[in-house]
Amino acid sequence: MRRCLLLLALSVVVQATLACEAPADDASRIAVAGGSLTEILYFLDQQDRIVAVDSTSNFPEEASQFPSVGYVRALSAEGVLSLAPTLVLGEDDMGPPAVLSQLESTGVPSVMVPEVHTADGIVSKIRCVASVLGISEEAEVIIESELADELAALSEIQARQPGRKPRGAVLLGLRDGSPLGAGANTSGNGLLEMAGAENVLAGFDGWKPLSLEAMIAADPEFIVIPTRGLNDAGGHSALLDQPGINLTTAARDGRLIDMDGMTMLGFGPRTLSAAVELAAKLQSGELTTAQ
Repeated sequence: MRRCLLLLALSVVVQATLACEAPADDASRIAVAGGSLTEILYFLDQQDRIVAVDSTSNFPEEASQFPSVGYVRALSAEGVLSLAPTLVLGEDDMGPPAVLSQLESTGVPSVMVPEVHTADGIVSKIRCVASVLGISEEAEVIIESELADELAALSEIQARQPGRKPRGAVLLGLRDGSPLGAGANTSGNGLLEMAGAENVLAGFDGWKPLSLEAMIAADPEFIVIPTRGLNDAGGHSALLDQPGINLTTAARDGRLIDMDGMTMLGFGPRTLSAAVELAAKLQSGELTTAQ
């Protein structure tokens, strides 16, 4: 059964992968715009092709040695061109459009990698990058050898169909004192769904600040937050004492877990492990108690 689930997970190719250009004419010098893509290049052992990364590329730590081309949504055309890349590889929110047009006009091709916030979407993202690099066969071996356990575990989680899913919320942090929550069509929503949980904030799209009333009405049973956002909020107790949050079931029971932000929300290979870890904590009830 486990092997069948794994083969099913590996065989699903998300339609978005069809947008990938493969292979690039020259992928020997890559400027990367997106932390998940930097992670994937290292995952595929293709880091020697990297000449620059964006500011979200913080894993692995050694990626920080590369020159920066700015933030993924606010790239610097001059910064990119000064490094003479043969390819710009970006996440689906790479921009701004004017910079991409400028790069195209100078003859530097760009590939925007589609993103789908599911386990299959992560695999498809890896396959897309591999296709652009012309190493699809090698990538399949790596995917099966390195991600087999996580993919099988997540397939099993989706196959359980429990009568009632744990109800949770992903918060990015606080914005002017208000929780910034993950609605539908966000990486936070995708993380919860992969872990077999229900997103209590799925009634709206995107990331939005939540009013006191909205937070109380959502009443999550647990909260997941990036470690940086938790620290900025003052720690576990300070976050759960925030107005609105303090009246939720999650605050009452002290059910809060923090993870590295890019690990849980980047939707690179590590997000599979994050979802498995979250699912295990939900099943065992061993969420962090507020301190």
